[in-house]
Amino acid sequence: MIHAFFRCLLPAAGLAFAAATGVSGGIQEQPLPFLEDEMGQVWQPAPTPEGAIDWQTLTSIDVREEEIDNFIQYVPTFSTAVKALDGQKVMLNGYMIPLEATERQSHFILMAYPHACPFHMPGGPGGFVEVQADFPVPFTYDPVLIEGHFTLLDDFSNGLFYRISAASAVKVPE
Repeated sequence: MIHAFFRCLLPAAGLAFAAATGVSGGIQEQPLPFLEDEMGQVWQPAPTPEGAIDWQTLTSIDVREEEIDNFIQYVPTFSTAVKALDGQKVMLNGYMIPLEATERQSHFILMAYPHACPFHMPGGPGGFVEVQADFPVPFTYDPVLIEGHFTLLDDFSNGLFYRISAASAVKVPE
């Protein structure tokens, strides 16, 4: 399910990002801005609680397009700060994208920004983390603080660069 979902969305997000920044061929992640939509609402990345990873760390990577098995994929060059997180127990605060039609999610995507139009995904491909939770987390539109084992992925065909496994919710909004 992730495969089809992100093969559709992330290329569109990457193309929109490249068009907006004038970058082509390779994409360099930009600082996470506050975004204002057409209705004047300001979209801000999820706040970073003490001891948690800042989304800026995960999005501060270089990304290039590469053809693999006749499919254009985004391939990251991880920063030293991101490489240092590989294999570590981390906390990350973000917004859930459910992958199942249930009230409690054990497999979902955590993203830097709140839900918006799926064709304008802010933060670029570094702004998404796959989460595999040991105990299902209640779905919410509010930020949720997740703790678990952080892994850098080496297969980017799903459009994702990061995974947090053995995850649990540290704090779920009430």
